[in-house]
Amino acid sequence: MASLRTKINQHCKSCIYDSLAVGSWRQQVTLCSAKSCALYAVRPKSTRPIPESVLSYYEVENDQYQDKDAL
Repeated sequence: MASLRTKINQHCKSCIYDSLAVGSWRQQVTLCSAKSCALYAVRPKSTRPIPESVLSYYEVENDQYQDKDAL
């Protein structure tokens, strides 16, 4: 049986990840803007800094990204 963490990761990945877009699935989920989602606070987040090229693709400023990490 899959753990709760595994199920959350799978849900978030299936919801937002686009293999044709820039960034890994974890980077894309970290930058998720669906704050009304019940899983937003517990979504998987990138443990490494997200490169500027990925942030600029999604039109996210570095300080906005840092604010998302704090949530």
